[in-house]
Amino acid sequence: MDVFVTGGTGQIGAAVVKRLTGEGVRVIGLARSDNASEKLRASGASAYPGDLRSPESWVGRAASCDAVIHTGATFTEDMGRVDRQSMLALKQAAKHRKQPLKILYTGGIWLFPAVTGGRLITEKTPFSPLPAFRFMTETIRTLSNGTDLNLAVIHPALVCSRTAGPIAEMTTALDENHPYETRATPDTLWPLVEADDLAALYALALRQPRFRMSLIASGIQGISVAHLASHISARHGQQLDIATLPVPENARPDTDWQAGYALSQSVDIQHARRATGWQPDHSTIEDLVVALSR
Repeated sequence: MDVFVTGGTGQIGAAVVKRLTGEGVRVIGLARSDNASEKLRASGASAYPGDLRSPESWVGRAASCDAVIHTGATFTEDMGRVDRQSMLALKQAAKHRKQPLKILYTGGIWLFPAVTGGRLITEKTPFSPLPAFRFMTETIRTLSNGTDLNLAVIHPALVCSRTAGPIAEMTTALDENHPYETRATPDTLWPLVEADDLAALYALALRQPRFRMSLIASGIQGISVAHLASHISARHGQQLDIATLPVPENARPDTDWQAGYALSQSVDIQHARRATGWQPDHSTIEDLVVALSR
């Protein structure tokens, strides 16, 4: 199997590349720089030069593969436009194939609303995205239209690794002896997923024959920020305090990517497991904190 990956050196993409190459998949990663090319090759992938902003330079190669995994994002003011243009160009390039192109598109838990009263977000919950990520719902609709593509959308919870995500950030705050600053309150609920567990779900979804799958990727259904901080405090033997930050005065909703941390969400973790056989290794907060402690 040949798989083209965008964002292959980012937090999610790097874990996906590592997982797939470890399973013997031939991975071609989109590389915008020599440094990205070196990282991809070090992970066992090959590098294809190109940029999300110039899809004409790479969508032909991507559409010639068995599948495309899209984890790339610019996180610039024009992120939505870049994402839509690149996916539209890929869809156009795939029209010449004999078989539909498999695409795994990365959505996110912040496309869904906050929930209260013990309710759970499921794959059937209507989207209510933050303004900064509204473009994703539009792109998903576009990719779902027609029969040129075999689309699966994966919605990661808050992704945690040793170097990035809430647990790493809380640990850094503890090491530096200052409160953990966040837009959340101590009572805000966060669903969490470990990065390598998430990559395992991508690998499983890649092999599913179904069209238009939607999978919420979460190992932890939802844990309060205070409870998470208490586990990290206990692990390190030092108290971690939470400092809730206000919305910045100059924040623009369409580029306020940090606003999602204020959403209180709990998710149904069963559908992805039933649909793919996914069994995350880190399904309790104790497992997660111990695994990612440094």
